Amino acid sequence: MCYKNYKKWKELALSLKGVESQKAMERAFFWLEMHSAFFVIGAIEKTRKMSKEDVVKLIQLKSKLVERLAEYAKTLIEDF
Repeated sequence: MCYKNYKKWKELALSLKGVESQKAMERAFFWLEMHSAFFVIGAIEKTRKMSKEDVVKLIQLKSKLVERLAEYAKTLIEDF
């Protein structure tokens, strides 16, 4: 989902000009950042034997990502 949204916003940014292009590129970078973060978390979960502390840290990281997604949703609502 993240990569799909990244590609959509990147293509839109490249087709627009001015402020609209800048906003679309910001959204593309947001989705690229989310894609990278979720990819790294998934790789860590699959390749490491984790202690309880590691599990807690990953849950905290996922929680921060969910907060970022909620903030992003708020910006979409505000822009509407």
